[in-house]
Amino acid sequence: MKHLFHLLLIICASVACSKIEIEDDRSVRNRLPNPYSLANMQAVLDSLTLFHVELQPTDYYVRFLPRDSSQLNDLIYNHHLELFNYPLDLDIGEGEVYVDPTIPEGKPTWLYTTVKPNFEFPKEITYQVLEPCYIPPDDPPILLTRSGSTFHLENEAFKRVGYSIDQSIYPQTRSGSIPSGVIRVLDNSLDPNQYVPVQGVKIRCHTIVKWATAFTDHQGYYSIDRNFLIGPHYAIVFENNRGFDIWDGWVHITKATYNMGCHSKNGHSRDIPTHCNSWQWAVVNNSGYEYHQMCDETGITPPPSPIKIWVVSNLASSAAPMLRRVNQFVGVNSHSYWLSFLANVFIFLPANPLLLFLQEILPDIVIGTSNRRYRSINKIVFHELSHASHFSTVGSAYWVNYINYIVTYGSYGDGTGKNAQLCGIGEMWGYAMEHIQECEKYNPSLKDSLYSAVWLNNNWFKPEVFWDIYREQILTKKQIFDCLSIDVNKYDHLITKMHTLYPNQSGAIDSIFVVHGLSRVDATQQ
Repeated sequence: MKHLFHLLLIICASVACSKIEIEDDRSVRNRLPNPYSLANMQAVLDSLTLFHVELQPTDYYVRFLPRDSSQLNDLIYNHHLELFNYPLDLDIGEGEVYVDPTIPEGKPTWLYTTVKPNFEFPKEITYQVLEPCYIPPDDPPILLTRSGSTFHLENEAFKRVGYSIDQSIYPQTRSGSIPSGVIRVLDNSLDPNQYVPVQGVKIRCHTIVKWATAFTDHQGYYSIDRNFLIGPHYAIVFENNRGFDIWDGWVHITKATYNMGCHSKNGHSRDIPTHCNSWQWAVVNNSGYEYHQMCDETGITPPPSPIKIWVVSNLASSAAPMLRRVNQFVGVNSHSYWLSFLANVFIFLPANPLLLFLQEILPDIVIGTSNRRYRSINKIVFHELSHASHFSTVGSAYWVNYINYIVTYGSYGDGTGKNAQLCGIGEMWGYAMEHIQECEKYNPSLKDSLYSAVWLNNNWFKPEVFWDIYREQILTKKQIFDCLSIDVNKYDHLITKMHTLYPNQSGAIDSIFVVHGLSRVDATQQ
């Protein structure tokens, strides 16, 4: 979290005025007819059957206009809606991003989805019901025409509004195909470069208002559990089934999403190269997935869920401020500069609601991907998620002291000042974990090397202490993590905790601290 203060300046500026280059609106010529409208389905039924059957809506096509990020979070995290940032009857091409021409630049835009008839609309959020719909089940009942032949309601509804359906391909008792495929991303740090699976990410398909999602497995494979009659629109939504979401850091509309366009009803596979905008999201996604897998394997406490990660392509810094989860004000030690700065940025808010506002809009973690390769992004994500695991153990008050030190002294300071050793312990853990990950993933032989000889890291907080304790198999990752409890905010506390938990390793632990200039006496004096 070295550049946290400058990073937060950028974050606040982005909240005040978000901007992105986007495609021109093409909605006029790209509107598609909706075969699932209740009126169309009823008309098909009435034209073919002898007896009148009154269809009831299975879904409502709706749109919401959240006033701010707080209302957006409410729709996503409390009402669990699958939100589209374009009308569902638009033909969105690959890589395109829709902008509503009726919404002023920088203002929240309409978000589209379907809801069930019993959905309770939040009273404080603007919404419109656009159309009642009838979406038949994948295994529909056999229906008879007046002449006694059978027909498929969904097929006929598509044909009635102008879609071409090959009747020889679709038997009368079956509706379409189940899409499946494999999603991969280029790891440009491997020799040679290789495409690797995109793991645990959401794949979304839809034909107008009929949509479904699935998550990729560890091999990047997905299978949608819903049939589609024609080739649906495919998108990668960077929500991971391990409990974290990825957001484009400058666009706070929905989770980071890559529209892949319409493809075969049988499925679509995709390889993501480095020049694709979604490459950075896929790398952060995989890194987060691997981190959570490491937590499962080692027993290290995972980050709180869901973690909200901003990915910013033109930013080199990263941080884990966890501002959505802290319960105390963040400020400069013994001063009010930080709070004053925020009050100036958000001049319309008094001090107390300010914290609540920030908790709604800001991320838990920010990852800057500027000019980074896969390997570099991977280790940075491990660094910041290691901080998030630490937060899970020590909580809000501890973390505010951590942030306050960085904001007060700039970068990591020089190791002096209030909460210096608290910060040092956190950074020892973050840096050690990122380098352990880098070695184990890309160059296991480096595990036999000295930390400083490999990375030339001369920071006062000495992450090489944890590196050597792990490298020499004195303690495991989990055993080191277990020493990072809320009562450990000085090096002396850390050494004492290690002695208490692992008395048989006390001598070896002490020797590592001494080698790196952090004996118990030195730790007490700092």
